[in-house]
Amino acid sequence: MLLRAIVKMKFSSIASALALTASVAAAPKKGCPGNSTLPYTTIAGVKVVDTPLVRQARELMEANFEPFLIRHVYRTWLFGAATINNNATLTAKIDAEAHAIACLLHDVGWDDKRFEVDAAIYTVNFLRKNGVEGEWKARRTNPIWHGIALHATSSIGLYSEDLMVNFIVESINMDHPGPHPKFSVEDYDNIVAAYPMDGLGEGTNRAFAHIASYKPEVTYDTFLEPWGVAYVEGYNPVGHRLFDRGNANVSSPVPMRRNVHGL
Repeated sequence: MLLRAIVKMKFSSIASALALTASVAAAPKKGCPGNSTLPYTTIAGVKVVDTPLVRQARELMEANFEPFLIRHVYRTWLFGAATINNNATLTAKIDAEAHAIACLLHDVGWDDKRFEVDAAIYTVNFLRKNGVEGEWKARRTNPIWHGIALHATSSIGLYSEDLMVNFIVESINMDHPGPHPKFSVEDYDNIVAAYPMDGLGEGTNRAFAHIASYKPEVTYDTFLEPWGVAYVEGYNPVGHRLFDRGNANVSSPVPMRRNVHGL
């Protein structure tokens, strides 16, 4: 029921929120992604970018989503920002504003496509609708789209040759218990104190099961399939998976060899 309310909100209050905030004050022009003229603030002891679009993305999440999810997206952003602050190469090369918005909106995937694709499309549309005209062309939005679309497939995304794609995926996947070697224990402790991990597992189970219940056809053969199998009555991926399609007309399947590859 709780997740059903979230989905209902997705088609109403988020649309209203975007309409009400379509006009954003012009941010400083940037000669490069790491331009020092960007406004910054401090959250949980971490220096973070503070542009109008970032504030708008924060307000959207805080007004419309469950606490566990709000805390999750903040942690991914702050873990990533702490890593940037601790690495001169990332400081020089990562588009801090794009990284922030990608982390904050990476789970807004409640439409009718695959979860990660919905979130990627939503985020790019958000930027083009609300950003300063001309600032969010393909050069900046493509890494955001691909970083969000691949965030749940880190076995691919972490090997992208595009540093922005790679780092968006890495930041989102930093949200697990225990300090991370790329930033300080003090930063980790401060972030988790401000945005605790309480309820993350339970909330994630509810959210993923709900997605599998109302758009099962786009969850088969994806990372969400196990939640459908475990929690959704009548959910059956058989016949929809690559394995099933590939073996539909095979008359003599290869016998299972359970001593191979650890099976």
